[in-house]
Amino acid sequence: MGTIFPLFMILMYVPLIYRTVYRMVNEKVTRAKESMRMMGLGDFAYWSSWLAHYTIINTIITIVCWLILLINVFQRKSAGLLFLMIWLYGQSLFGLILII
Repeated sequence: MGTIFPLFMILMYVPLIYRTVYRMVNEKVTRAKESMRMMGLGDFAYWSSWLAHYTIINTIITIVCWLILLINVFQRKSAGLLFLMIWLYGQSLFGLILII
């Protein structure tokens, strides 16, 4: 379990990272951000909306994976700590998305 679990943690977030990066790049290509900026949108509101969108999807993915792991794999472990570990890992990937 110790060698396979990190691989599955990475693989479960690959579609989310791909989708978010694709949408950010697509916004840049279509110049939607520039048109929103002309209408008065600030940088803080723009990046806060992406963070909120990513956090909602991350929370849904985390709850589903947490329930699967809690029922089938980690039956006698701390449920809150397991949830926190998976959720914080997913949130740390948002920084990776910004770098990409």
